[in-house]
Amino acid sequence: MNWKRVLIAYDPLQAGMARVTLEAAGLTVQLRQMELWGVAVEVLYSHGAAPSVWVPAHQEQTALRLLQEQFDSSAEADEPDWQCPDCHEPNGSHFACCWNCGTQHRESP
Repeated sequence: MNWKRVLIAYDPLQAGMARVTLEAAGLTVQLRQMELWGVAVEVLYSHGAAPSVWVPAHQEQTALRLLQEQFDSSAEADEPDWQCPDCHEPNGSHFACCWNCGTQHRESP
């Protein structure tokens, strides 16, 4: 199968969020270079080994559109990001619970 890279992520969390978005739309997704994240960040980025998201070539345009929509909607978020009170992990405003430990955001309904 011919694969196309649709995202070079800042970190594994961003790659994982992109994967969830694309798989929810029925696309086939591969995450690559995730295991390299433990190596020094400078080394990763200087050698082009940042986490990345890949889809089959025939799904490339759909994936790019979905990721752009996700980026646009998160950029327009009214609520600020928040830090988990239990594990102190930073979370995006779109998370109702902590991605790391599952603690519910106290302001979430």
